[in-house]
Amino acid sequence: MSKVRFEPIDAQALAAFEAWHDSVFSWDEVVRWKAREPLSFDIAIWFEQELCGLCFANPNNSRQRVRIVRLEGRPAKAHPLRNRIAALALIAIDEFARIIGSRLIEVQEPMPGAIPIYQQLGFAFDLQGRLVLAVENQVS
Repeated sequence: MSKVRFEPIDAQALAAFEAWHDSVFSWDEVVRWKAREPLSFDIAIWFEQELCGLCFANPNNSRQRVRIVRLEGRPAKAHPLRNRIAALALIAIDEFARIIGSRLIEVQEPMPGAIPIYQQLGFAFDLQGRLVLAVENQVS
């Protein structure tokens, strides 16, 4: 895991993303989102020089929840971090959420096929039907 690194989604990450085939999302608009959302959180997850995942999250206005807006692993059948992207992203999102004082991490509009993965990571549907996870080690 010493070869894993977290970087902002920048021009290098977007250029590497262009090599992905069958991507679920377009990531080009992240640059605009980052400009509009000063507290947004974005990460490109790399293994050495290979882009393996992308994530964009932002807090709601009260900062009580951090919403995962997009999270995607490279759709290639084999890459060094296959089946680890969500867990790695969640480590970083949880730390971000603790720093800004959020209580929950919420998946905004989860794709049906991704729901079991989130549930394996501890997410559950709340009474409002949101897929959420309590922030670890929350300071009251």
